[in-house]
Amino acid sequence: MSAARTASRPVRPVRPDRPDRPSKRARRAAAGLTPPASTKRRPARLGSVGWLARPSLRHRPAAFLAAALTVLLSTAVVGPFATLIETALHSSGEDRLALLIMGGVVGGWGLIIVLYSLASTIGITVRQRTDEIVLLRTIGAAGTQVRALVRRETLVMATVATALGAVPAWFGARALLDALRSGGLVSDDVRFRGGGLALLATVVAIILVTRLAAALAVSRASRAPVREARAQQVGPSRLPRWRLLVAAALVLYGLGFAVVTMAVTAHSDDPYDAMMTAGNASLLVSIGLAVAAPRLLQRFAGALRARFARGAASELALSNAARRAHLLSSTLAPVIVLAGSSIGTLMLVDVDARSMAGAGGADEVTKLLNIVVVVMISLFATIMVINAWAAAVAHRRGELRRLWLVGAAPRTVRQSVVVEGLVTGVLGAGLGLAAAAVTVVPFSWARGEGLVPDGGLWLAPALVAAVIAVAVGSAAAAASRVTFGGQ
Repeated sequence: MSAARTASRPVRPVRPDRPDRPSKRARRAAAGLTPPASTKRRPARLGSVGWLARPSLRHRPAAFLAAALTVLLSTAVVGPFATLIETALHSSGEDRLALLIMGGVVGGWGLIIVLYSLASTIGITVRQRTDEIVLLRTIGAAGTQVRALVRRETLVMATVATALGAVPAWFGARALLDALRSGGLVSDDVRFRGGGLALLATVVAIILVTRLAAALAVSRASRAPVREARAQQVGPSRLPRWRLLVAAALVLYGLGFAVVTMAVTAHSDDPYDAMMTAGNASLLVSIGLAVAAPRLLQRFAGALRARFARGAASELALSNAARRAHLLSSTLAPVIVLAGSSIGTLMLVDVDARSMAGAGGADEVTKLLNIVVVVMISLFATIMVINAWAAAVAHRRGELRRLWLVGAAPRTVRQSVVVEGLVTGVLGAGLGLAAAAVTVVPFSWARGEGLVPDGGLWLAPALVAAVIAVAVGSAAAAASRVTFGGQ
């Protein structure tokens, strides 16, 4: 309607006995059917995307079960040593010192390994949901909504898993104390005093680490532009500078312990001073190399592809390892820790037993501490390798089926996964062997055997072969569960 016609329309007079009625919009607003025009629209709450949590869990059972199993095992491993510290606070004398050493030293190193493995597993589980995060943002979900959804979802999973893990942790604590009493390391008068407080502290610490790892993993995908976040999942991504700095700091710290062992503690009157410094070196270097696993895998796979890529399976495996090292590195990191900690500690124990044979034998408490460290870390790292491969292959099932659809035989696709396991196993075992040398060489020098130990050299190749077998076996078992077509 033109302005002229509007201006020429006569204005209807207001009848004094019938005042103007409110508009239809105003009447509906007054009745509560529609919000008034002046009301500001509130931002959508988490509930608008919260319904996606259940479908996400249902369609990714292997990845989330692997994360939940890691949280459960973390609680079961760390909990017993925390209860030993609580029991030590109610003891005195040599019993208190032995319990504090067992709970503090062994539990402290176990806690470092567990927390790193936990953060790595939760991080890769969340990063595997980049497609889902990008889709949510594409249809209008805000980044804060996505981050809150992932944090709350992870919190529920971690709470349930830690609650279940607290049960074996309590029984494990009692069994560990009984073993210490039966071995004569503590007196029979020591009673189990650990329980609620220590386990509660363990549960809270693991939940906080899990929540922090999920928040860090989802932050980049939820804050970056949608196109950039999608590209991170498909192509190679650069390792953050802070992560390289952390890796370098850990490696240099471990090398510093090696130097201190050869220059200072090797001349100490207490022979176990050298063990304390040398034993820390391989663990620190192993964790440092594991932090830089994506960069190391990318370089190693690229070099192998240029020289040794023969056949479709090896070409697929090496190409994927070089392009998507940031995803496949989750299977390399626990292999490095497994190889470095087991080789370094077992060879250290062997050198200690041989060098102390003429001085009345090795201290039983120290020997037990070393054995417990090796068993605990090795078992946990082995489980981490199996879980990492299960989660990685479960996430790539669609990709593996697409390779079959474009012409690759199912046997070729499965063999490519096994080759990836061989690559990570060989690289992880080699890096772990280098990390173990940072412990073995200085300690052998400190005990008067020279740079090369006088015995026990068979341990290194045997453990390297065992580590490679674990990596290849885990990859083969995960690949065997992938189905193609009517299989």
